[in-house]
Amino acid sequence: MSQQTTTAHAWQFDGYGRPREVLSWRQHSLPAPGPGQALVRLHAIGMNRSEFNYVQGRYQPAREFPSCLGQEAVGEIVALGPAGQDDAAAWSQTPLEVGARVALLPGRIDLCSTGAYRDIGCYPQAALLPVPDTYNDVEGAALWMGVLTMGGALELAGITPDTAAGKRLLVTAASSSMGVVALKLARAWGATTLATSRSETKMATLTGLADHAFVASDSDSLAAGIAAATDGEGFDAALDPVGAAFYPAMVASAAVGASIVSYELITGQDTPLPIAKVMIKDLALRGYTIYRPLRQPVLLERILGWGLEYADAIRPIIAGTRSLSDAPDALEELGRAEHLGKLVLLPEA
Repeated sequence: MSQQTTTAHAWQFDGYGRPREVLSWRQHSLPAPGPGQALVRLHAIGMNRSEFNYVQGRYQPAREFPSCLGQEAVGEIVALGPAGQDDAAAWSQTPLEVGARVALLPGRIDLCSTGAYRDIGCYPQAALLPVPDTYNDVEGAALWMGVLTMGGALELAGITPDTAAGKRLLVTAASSSMGVVALKLARAWGATTLATSRSETKMATLTGLADHAFVASDSDSLAAGIAAATDGEGFDAALDPVGAAFYPAMVASAAVGASIVSYELITGQDTPLPIAKVMIKDLALRGYTIYRPLRQPVLLERILGWGLEYADAIRPIIAGTRSLSDAPDALEELGRAEHLGKLVLLPEA
């Protein structure tokens, strides 16, 4: 392994603001990978709404500035350090050898110092995952954040391969890349799926992904759609990134014993909560982030296993690719949420 440094480039920002205003493409040097590290040349970078929020200070705060961004990508190992002694070990199914194609494990990437919006990066070997053989690089860069987020949220909501049959799952804002993964996983497991979007133009695609799809732009239209799809019986589990605007309708429309899992707060967190209905219906209201399985090795192993086992069933929908050099504009596009599926950045060859 060469001990020479490698020239790298990454998008960074020195303070919060709109992506076009604060992001800057910068050059720096990377040392040869040390124990437990790997140098990975990135071929495709998955975009997530959290990055749009992070740059604007609406996500977890940056530890320091300048900060990088991004957590999801596929690339090739170009240099490999010796095995490390850290508590977190690489997944047993990850190919750790020079020339191997690997993906990044979101949550184990140092968002601030390294990120994934770059051409080459030095990452912990424990942050590398395999890419399904049937996936191209773009699809691989769109897989693992969805699996980790929605696989874990489904498990928390009581929807797994062993329990999904016969259950009614509501997925709000279902045209997002996360929502699509949830619908595909749940259907593969035998659940009855309900999908919402605020966009009429996305209904044709959602109708093909879910058992029931309907437009829901506010709490009233959400409640009406749930009632129509379930004959008034309500849902058994819900995965929701919308937050405040939909919470009253979800509580009112939930079946007895239902679980509601929140994984984002697009419309904010302040909402009237009808506690009496929560009590009477015996509802479980849970919050989820990807750090839950990252703290539980057995659960993480299970969720990652689903990603490989059901890879063909949950193949990502790619909304489009953009050049890594156009990342600021691509983030603005991501924030408008007019696409369906995943946007992916491609470094220049």
